[in-house]
Amino acid sequence: MSLWKNRDFLLLWVGNTVSVFGNRLYMIALMWYIAEKTGSSVALGLSVLCFTIPTVIFSPIAGVLSDRNLKKQLLISTDLLNGVLMIGMSLLILAESFPLAWLYVLMILSSSVSAFFSPAISSTVPLIVPQDQLAKANSLTQMTTQMSNILGPAIGGALIAFTDMWILFLINGVSFILSALSESFIRIPILDLKNRQSKFMEQFKEGLQYIWHFGPLLHLIAVGGILINFFLAPLQVYITIICSQILQTSASTMGFIDASISIGALAGSLLILWNVFKNKTAMVIFGLSIEGIALLIAGLFLQSYFALISFAFVLGFGISLASVGISTLFQTLVPDDKRGRVGSVLTALSTFIVPIGTLFGSFIINYIAMSSILSWSGLIVALSGISLIIPFMKKAFVEKTKETAV
Repeated sequence: MSLWKNRDFLLLWVGNTVSVFGNRLYMIALMWYIAEKTGSSVALGLSVLCFTIPTVIFSPIAGVLSDRNLKKQLLISTDLLNGVLMIGMSLLILAESFPLAWLYVLMILSSSVSAFFSPAISSTVPLIVPQDQLAKANSLTQMTTQMSNILGPAIGGALIAFTDMWILFLINGVSFILSALSESFIRIPILDLKNRQSKFMEQFKEGLQYIWHFGPLLHLIAVGGILINFFLAPLQVYITIICSQILQTSASTMGFIDASISIGALAGSLLILWNVFKNKTAMVIFGLSIEGIALLIAGLFLQSYFALISFAFVLGFGISLASVGISTLFQTLVPDDKRGRVGSVLTALSTFIVPIGTLFGSFIINYIAMSSILSWSGLIVALSGISLIIPFMKKAFVEKTKETAV
């Protein structure tokens, strides 16, 4: 069956698309509102913590629940709760007079709720999409995200300029409710969990043990979840410094570079959708290598605006291939009854490492030349991607040996 005829996936994808776009508008409006009201970088930093900490804390719990037959309930309830929270934020902003702490509390609640949505959706997709169409399904989701990244800032900026701020929060709330409505019609297969451990901690430990004893998966999480996120996390800081201090250009230049990353990612998603890249492992290795090469280009040709635009496009292209490839590999490597727990570990590690990488990058730019930072980061990223050849070649050899023996 064609992906476009897969009713359950289309319902999930359409609902998620609406909420992703609404959430993009919300993020723009939220940052602008806090900056406008406080003028404080500390206040903005606190908002980032409000997003990060709940995800790290609640993801392991969410993973265990997602591996039970509760996926549909989690998808619908989290979207409905987020819808209510966003509408609550819009009413607070409409009222104008309220302590900023209330907004932080609502952000923490929303991030806590969203932590339960992520493993639920990642473990649902492989149950409703055939394995040979997973890469296309993931690329379609990635394409939607990139389109939101391209259109969101422009539409969000226009709405902020011509309407009241609370309307953007209201739009996000409505988008979550529409997403929940769409998800209510999805049919998710029920898993046979009769022989499963029933206690929460035993199930959680089982997920960790599975990761630890499965070499290729452990290597994939170490590279795709930790190393790459660590070295790419400070990228926005680097781009800001390059544009403002090295090239000494306007903010519009930075906007073009950011847009080029999204356009490159969109191009990568389209090629995957057209089935140009068929081997999942090769897609990940190639994507990560391309990311590394892009960083090397930026480091070697730091003074060239054209080179930086090219770097941004190539980087976005590599990020798309690596991201879709890692998601698809993860979905095919992990059994249905463990996917939520394993995915939650990946989400928690990725979320936790991003602020650490950002702080590290922000610190070292005061002591090391930008060209050296980008070049070394590119080299490490490329080598990390290439290192995946070893565990996955070993896995393929073992599987082939077993087939021959049979």
